[in-house]
Amino acid sequence: MRLPDRWVTRLLGSAACSLLISTPSFSQEPPHSVPEERPSPSSEPPPPEERPSPTRPPPVYAAAAMTAPPTGKFEFGSYGRVMTSLDGRGGPGRNADLVAHGTRLDEDNYAELEFRREDRWTFKGADPVTTRIVATMAIGEPLFHSSGRFDAKLAVRNLYIEERDIGYKGLAVWAGSRMYRGDDAYLLNWWPLDNLNTLGGGVRLNLPSKTEIGLQIGSNRLDHPHFTQNGVRVAPNNQFGTVIVPILNRPKVIESLRGEQLLMMNDKAGFKVVLYGELHQLGSGQREREPGRYENMPGDSGYVAGFQLGAFTGERDSHLNFFLRYSTGIAAFGGDLAVPTSLAADRTTGDSRELSLAFSGNYEVGPLAVMGAGYLRTFRGASTDTFSYANLDEGIVVLRPHYYFTERVGVFVEGSYQSHRRGVLVPATGKQLQGSLVRFGVVPFLSPAGRGSYVRPQIRLIWLLTRRDDGARSFYASDDLFARRQTEQFFGLSAEWWFNSSYR
Repeated sequence: MRLPDRWVTRLLGSAACSLLISTPSFSQEPPHSVPEERPSPSSEPPPPEERPSPTRPPPVYAAAAMTAPPTGKFEFGSYGRVMTSLDGRGGPGRNADLVAHGTRLDEDNYAELEFRREDRWTFKGADPVTTRIVATMAIGEPLFHSSGRFDAKLAVRNLYIEERDIGYKGLAVWAGSRMYRGDDAYLLNWWPLDNLNTLGGGVRLNLPSKTEIGLQIGSNRLDHPHFTQNGVRVAPNNQFGTVIVPILNRPKVIESLRGEQLLMMNDKAGFKVVLYGELHQLGSGQREREPGRYENMPGDSGYVAGFQLGAFTGERDSHLNFFLRYSTGIAAFGGDLAVPTSLAADRTTGDSRELSLAFSGNYEVGPLAVMGAGYLRTFRGASTDTFSYANLDEGIVVLRPHYYFTERVGVFVEGSYQSHRRGVLVPATGKQLQGSLVRFGVVPFLSPAGRGSYVRPQIRLIWLLTRRDDGARSFYASDDLFARRQTEQFFGLSAEWWFNSSYR
């Protein structure tokens, strides 16, 4: 049956119009074969039709609730330290600290690059809500100039979103991967109380009484046989080749609770009190000792409890903080990213425990500034053996006075004493294995942003002298240069900076 010509024309016209409406195009004029429909004459011309941009769809807002479109901006921040150094004998400079958290003048190169999106959302009848999306990429050693390879050691340190003032003024909710920290001891590059690196989330509440309460829950997993193991197996269903099978895979789950109270003496000065705790849990699993032979890995747990007392003047970063931290079980090995070094007979961390006391401070007046830090740390492992190498006691004290010749040129000297003792006895003397060292350095620097112990950036010339006793040299292998040398020098040129980073 043949359709009438007028029906064919109408069907083609309808199909062409549908195609133009459904297909995005930079030119939306109808084909020449289809007559253009023109509006009927009227007294007023019709309003122009609003069309979306062909390259970006129009924003859609809840007009009934939102009073204005969101406002936002992109931010960039960074922390970094870069150094070149020599030992004065033709070799490169090297970190000569004896304790776990030593002075930071001879640390490795490291940098963080932070990209952040901040938005503000305003709704009728409610306070504005702000969001932050933070991505921080870290770059570690070796740099290209140290290896000649187009390779880099990269890590994602932050990748999270935080929403503030959502539902209640002062309430913040976050989720993602985050460095979750409190106050640090700058001279030691160490967070003595709270420093977590987890994938999870949390809430924080700031009250008008200058009270802050934070709750966090998350997990991390280390690439270590105590936490993970993969095996190679024949591919299933008679397929060619092999596949990787996860045999042991147990992340550590960590919850933390932090409470902070500021007690203000006036508009600037005051005191700070922090109470802090963590719970650590590790699930059970099986590990393959050899093909076809397995051993059970029991679950484990531990906790952290501690506090911080601080005082601050509110002027030129002058402050003084004291920290106490006690940890047990799987939480007792120096942080959430530490691997257990001592296990009981049942392959758990048992009665392992750690106690640390630390302080950090800074005082500035006129052209003078003085920084100081130190800690005492004792650790006892899960072994019942009194003389165990895992048992240790160590400590450090470091002092750094500054003097500014001008607003942008200064010098500081730094002196430190470090001691480290293990639980084993030295056969020749019958005493515990113990070593110590002293360090002294002179560092002229340029500070383009002006005076201040925490003002950055800085460019520095570094000279350090380290003197070890016999016990300190015994902690190095026989062919290590540090085992042979009583005195060590370090000559360096360094730069350090930080700006616009999401510290908390």
